[in-house]
Amino acid sequence: MPKTKPTIAITSLTCCEGCQVAILDLGARFLEVAEHVKVGDFALLEDAPDAPNYDIVFVEGAPITEENIEWLKRLREKSKVLIALGACAALGGIAEIKNYQDKFERMRYVYKNFEGINNPDIKPISYYVKVDFEIPGCPINKEEFLAVVKQVLAGVPPKIALRPVCYECQMKQNKCLLQEGEPCLGPLMLGGCGATCPSSAYPCDGCRGPIPGANPDKLEKQLLAQNYSQEEVDLILQRFGLVDRVYPETPASTN
Repeated sequence: MPKTKPTIAITSLTCCEGCQVAILDLGARFLEVAEHVKVGDFALLEDAPDAPNYDIVFVEGAPITEENIEWLKRLREKSKVLIALGACAALGGIAEIKNYQDKFERMRYVYKNFEGINNPDIKPISYYVKVDFEIPGCPINKEEFLAVVKQVLAGVPPKIALRPVCYECQMKQNKCLLQEGEPCLGPLMLGGCGATCPSSAYPCDGCRGPIPGANPDKLEKQLLAQNYSQEEVDLILQRFGLVDRVYPETPASTN
């Protein structure tokens, strides 16, 4: 009998769906991989009925609404492997900045009438369900996604390189933005993005999350010494939730 193809889903919660666009940007290479699986759900590509079970589920976006949370838990129950896709799923994303502010004031700023609108703190999907692996980034690195998919389909525990963005900057011989007085998070952040932002003279925002053992204290002192105010430093470190995610050990996603 022919071997049954694994069923996968690529789905989203609350997000811009930029990570799914990055996947589609693989073009023919994604279609080649798709030949080896049964795509049970990928709404950005085609409408498909919800499958009773999935072998692998990729979840993009942050669980913000009650419907998001319910759907996420259902996916976890129906899947053998669940992978967080991008910064919103893995970290909470830009939306998590609300956690460090008066979220009711933010609600009043956005909505004229906000009665009845759910306004929870923003959490990564790992707060609600067990996550087997994380593909970081905003958006994800499509090449990294492709490599992880091939590893999982081959039954190999997926891994990503554990090195800071600064490593990739040095490989590209970029000017060090920290030395130029810019608030760059490169020393603390997980590389794998190709140092896209620093290569364009824009400081690293930390969209891939901190490297294992990252400690923001030293960077905070350096930024304050460069005449950034405490408020500015706090805003920098709050992007993508660095304040909440300093890992003393290797995160499970890279074991």
